[in-house]
Amino acid sequence: MEAKAKISVTVDRTLLDAAERLGGSMSRSRIFEEALATWVHRKGRAELDRAIEHYYRTRSIAEREEDEGWASLADETVRSRWDD
Repeated sequence: MEAKAKISVTVDRTLLDAAERLGGSMSRSRIFEEALATWVHRKGRAELDRAIEHYYRTRSIAEREEDEGWASLADETVRSRWDD
């Protein structure tokens, strides 16, 4: 069984009412758990996107040229296979 932590939070009543309405028969704990998991996933994805963007923005000229070479080779390979 997963370890659980009991916490106390204060939230906007209108937001809570909407969450409970949308959650139907889900418990408050389950609603918060799903919402928190979604938030963590989105934040992690945004962090990964920033890291990828940083990588591509900070590549050297030589790295960019090498990437362009690989892209050209891949393009040529795909085109030659389509012509078969």
